Amino acid sequence: MNDPKLPPVHERDDLASTAVAASWDHAGQATESRLERLQDYFIQPTAITLLYILGGLLWLLVGDPLSIAWIAGDALVLSPDLPRNMLVLAASGGLLYGLLRVQASTTRRAFQARDRARARAADQQTEERLRQIRTELEMRVQERTAELLAINQALEQQIAARIQVEFALRDSEERFRQLTEHIREVFWIYGLAEERLIYVSPAYEEVWDRSIQALHDRTLDWLDAVHPDDRSRMQTAHANKLETGVLNEEYRIIRPDGTVRWIWDRGFPVRDDSNHVYRIAGLAEDITARKLAEDQLRRQQVELAKMARLSLAVELASNMAHELNQPLAAIVAYTQACVTLLRQDQTDPRILTGTLEEVAHQAMRAGGIIRHLRDLVRKHPTTQIALDLNALIRSVVHYAQSELRLNDTVLRLELTEPLPAVLADDIQIQLVVLYLLRNAIEAMHQTEIGARELTIRTAPAEANTVQVTLRDTGHGLTTEADDRLFQPFFTTKPGGMGLSLSVSRSIIESQGGRLWATPNPDRGAAFHFTLPCSVNPTVPSPSP
Repeated sequence: MNDPKLPPVHERDDLASTAVAASWDHAGQATESRLERLQDYFIQPTAITLLYILGGLLWLLVGDPLSIAWIAGDALVLSPDLPRNMLVLAASGGLLYGLLRVQASTTRRAFQARDRARARAADQQTEERLRQIRTELEMRVQERTAELLAINQALEQQIAARIQVEFALRDSEERFRQLTEHIREVFWIYGLAEERLIYVSPAYEEVWDRSIQALHDRTLDWLDAVHPDDRSRMQTAHANKLETGVLNEEYRIIRPDGTVRWIWDRGFPVRDDSNHVYRIAGLAEDITARKLAEDQLRRQQVELAKMARLSLAVELASNMAHELNQPLAAIVAYTQACVTLLRQDQTDPRILTGTLEEVAHQAMRAGGIIRHLRDLVRKHPTTQIALDLNALIRSVVHYAQSELRLNDTVLRLELTEPLPAVLADDIQIQLVVLYLLRNAIEAMHQTEIGARELTIRTAPAEANTVQVTLRDTGHGLTTEADDRLFQPFFTTKPGGMGLSLSVSRSIIESQGGRLWATPNPDRGAAFHFTLPCSVNPTVPSPSP
């Protein structure tokens, strides 16, 4: 590749030759000019000789008195020396002419020799200069050629890299197109400078049941489909999106056929190299199925709460039977004593006042137990209130005393006081505590008597929660049980249904907590659950 600023090599040689020839012509022309000037002024033998002779004759005539007299008008009388002088003058003129001719010839040869020497020196200098110029040109050509080769190689690499980038960009655009055209979510890009939607994926037509062209023609066409109850909120969210570049909203749309769909719309800012937001990209996801599932889950939670209350009532019925028998037996005994005293004619009715008051007290005690059972089985919506977990645990333990005594289990309560109130449903949490308590008792059936210990501990935990731990000294957890412990219908107990732990985890998670199990260092297992703390300091007392 040749340098566009330099002529080709053959043209550079021609230019050098032309410069040498021009120098030669200039030297020849200078020599000829000098010779002509010498010939004009110094080496004209004829003219000089004639001038010499004429001057000599004039001198002879002026110096001769006879000649002066002749000039004055006298008769011409020649001097006897005049011919001889004229002959001498002619001879000297001839001699002068010969000498001048010799001098001119010698001078011409000297000038020519000097010019030839100068010409040879000039030729040598020109040739040397030409060689230097040629060497310099060749070096410059080589350097420039190397530079051009390097530039050409760099350009080839840049072109190859650009081609690869273009191929990668086309491949990326193709993958992006395939991705956006096959995902179920609506992918959209909004240009802030253009003030319009730049791209909307084909899923828009499936979700909104409206054409993409209509959306491009009218950018807010999607907003017209928003449910009237959500439209004002979405208009405000759209305005905020244009200012902050962030969108995260759930709203409903009404399709042309009248069906309603739930949309989860998310947007995030796209920044350029100067960290300036110039576009907003986002995803609009159809979450109708999820909303229906959430509604179904809420209905199931209501039913679960009802089942929990019934299950808790059944679980506590046997334990409450003993508590209920005590006031009933006391009522029967006091009533029989009153009847016996009334049959005596001399009995003062005032004596029976204390007995009847005790009967009323025992009846009210029995009524309280029955009311508690009725509250458990009565259908009411699940509500989260501020609970005192320590009081709730003591209430459950109170009704489980007979089962603890029957299984020779020693109960240790390590309840932190004061304990922050938690936000949860009291009936469901009572059921979870009872399930975990009975599960711990059953896990210690094979433990020798005297070593059966159940520890219930409460303490504040991290992230503004309260943790409850039930620790037993049973056989512990096997590897299989550890992996499948909370799966429905999995049990290690003969005749067990395998629902208590899975139901307990569902209840705890629905209350915003977490339930898990860990093996103890020595023996047995520990079950832990957490519940969020309540911001309301007022804690109602649990039902007895």
